Amino acid sequence: MDDLKEEIEQLLKFLLPFAEEKLNRDGEFYPYAAMVAADGELKAVSAAAGEQPDAADLLLALHQELREQAAEGSIRASGIAADVVLTDPGSGEAKEAVQVELDHADAEAVDIYVPYESAPEGVRFGELVAASGRAPVFVS
Repeated sequence: MDDLKEEIEQLLKFLLPFAEEKLNRDGEFYPYAAMVAADGELKAVSAAAGEQPDAADLLLALHQELREQAAEGSIRASGIAADVVLTDPGSGEAKEAVQVELDHADAEAVDIYVPYESAPEGVRFGELVAASGRAPVFVS
């Protein structure tokens, strides 16, 4: 169980700082991913989606790549980060957020949302919110 928690934390610590860097520099980012290989090594993941990919197409390509590796048993955990807009169902207010889809071979998938605001001194993150994963990579 400790390895599982460590691997999920390792993915989150890899994915969130890169999102912060891209948001501070560009104000947005394309989806990107990372995985923990079967040998325990953390690696960035790439997916072929063309030179100027649509974010939705890139997300689909990343999911496909990770699902193939999960089915082969070559990865133990995965994480996909995306720049999203969340809408509060009560107020209808829209907020920008970093979404991180985390999945592990030995646990249920979880989606993490970290709302953010852009400010002159850099992006400011709000409180992290977790929800059940909607698009698991490890499918039984």
